Order: sequence, then C-alpha cells, then structure tokens
Amino acid sequence: MFAAGTIVMWLAVTHLAYATGVAGTSGYLRVEACSWSSAGGHRYPHCHGVFRSVDGTVVDPDATIDTSLSAGSTVALQRTASDGYEQKGVGASFGWLALSLLGLMVLVLGTLLVRARAGARGRPRALLVLLGVLGAVMLLSAFIGGVAGMAEAF
Repeated sequence: MFAAGTIVMWLAVTHLAYATGVAGTSGYLRVEACSWSSAGGHRYPHCHGVFRSVDGTVVDPDATIDTSLSAGSTVALQRTASDGYEQKGVGASFGWLALSLLGLMVLVLGTLLVRARAGARGRPRALLVLLGVLGAVMLLSAFIGGVAGMAEAF
C-alpha cells in the first residue's frame, strides 16, 4: 500500500507542478497538424507544431502533444524536464490534484491497515476522519477538473 501510494503521489505531484506552471518552461504551441495512430483497437491523437517559450529562449519546431486539438489553434503548454509537453490550466491542475489526493488516501489507508495488523486497540478516529475528508476533497477536485476541462475544450 505504501509503495502504491508513494508512486501515485510522485507521479501526480510531478504532473501537478507542470499543470500549474510551477515547474517547466511556459510557452505556447501553434498546432500545424494532427494525426491519429491506432493500437489495441483504440485511436490516439498526436498534434504537431511549433512551441515557443513565453520569454522567447526556447523554440521547438517539432513539438508534439498527444491531445486532440484543432489545426491552427494555439494552446498554452509547459515544457517538461524530459522535453515533453504538458497542458496547463485549471482543468489539468484540479485533475492532477485529485490524483495526488488519491495517492495520499492510499497512504492513509496503508497506515490504517498496519495499525490493524499490529493489534492496536481503540478506534483510529483521526485517521478515519482524515480519510473521509481526503475522499470528499478528491471527488470535489475531480468534479471541478472535469467541468473546467470541458469548458476549456470549447
């Protein structure tokens, strides 16, 4: 449980940092064309164009993001440390926040399981309340991220 919670937290917090603009290089992608690939019966979008950082120091003429976008549109992105790209904005930020909270919930649940296996007596009221609050905030964050993501798509 601890390993799973830690992995989910690490992944989500890393992406959250890019989605909020805390990490990476801010810029814009001017979408030139999009293509689709197929694997395992599913279709996946790949949009290509020129990425320019806000400060003008980074220009990548072969930037690619695996999101369905309209050719000719301009979208705000963060360039990651591995030279990939992440969408930023309210929808992405709340979505990654929800996943971060899920990882934290798994860590708290792991603590509850260890406590139960150790034969601890009494109710772990504080941990149960924390688990409930994290679950509620996670669901709220996922809802806000979903609504914001839909609104940003239009």
